[in-house]
Order: sequence, then C-alpha cells, then structure tokens
Amino acid sequence: MLVNHDLETNGARDDRLAEIFAAFDEAWMKYWASYTKLQDQLYESLRAGREVSWLAATDREKLREINEVQRNLFSAMPRRLDYAPLGEITLDMESAPTKIADLQEALSREEEGCRDLESAIALMKEKVDVMKKAMLTREH
Repeated sequence: MLVNHDLETNGARDDRLAEIFAAFDEAWMKYWASYTKLQDQLYESLRAGREVSWLAATDREKLREINEVQRNLFSAMPRRLDYAPLGEITLDMESAPTKIADLQEALSREEEGCRDLESAIALMKEKVDVMKKAMLTREH
C-alpha cells in the first residue's frame, strides 16, 4: 500500500504544480500585455520628445548636431525581444530553481528600472512645463 500512497502523493504534487504553472502563465500573459503596452507608449513618447528637441535647432548646423546625437541614441536603442522557439528551451525540472532565480533577479532589476523611468518622466514633465510657460510668456 505504501507504493499506492506514494503514487497518490506524487499525483497530487504534480496536479498542484500544474495549477501553479497555469496561474503563472496567466500572470505572465497579463505582464506581457502590460509590457508591450508600455513599450508602445515609450516609443510614442520618444517620438514626441524627439520632435520637441528639434525646436532647439536655431540653424542648419544645430539641426545637424541634434540629428547626429539622436541617430547615435537610436542606434544604441534595444531592439524588441526575439522569440525563441520551444525546441530551443530546456524542459528539465532540475534547472527550474535556476530559471526561477533568474526571473526573480530580472524582475528586481526591472523594478529599479521602473523607478528610474518614473524619475526621468518627472524630470521631463518638469522641463516641458518650463518650456510651455516660456512659450506662453514669449507670446504675450
């Protein structure tokens, strides 16, 4: 009977792991949707900021300098994620603790990056307000 009990215990454990991974997949899909939405918004904000920075061009030479800086910025910009087919993924559970630890570390770095992004957004909004006020003062 001990063998039967072990099979039931292993079966219950496997069922529980399947539930955990299904819940993780659901959370991952929500994360992915949020990530891609934010990425699209960041690209839109970057485009809008790029256009405003051109206003600093007082002549053709200054415009050339701004374009050069922006070209270098865009060439160093990270590309969108490449998809890795399932055939290239290791499926053994022995590597799971390492993969989970890697994910936790990446998410911690991402949280720090989000805090940095929030600070950068606050700084940009402050500078936009200053520009807007200066433009209004100039018009009156």
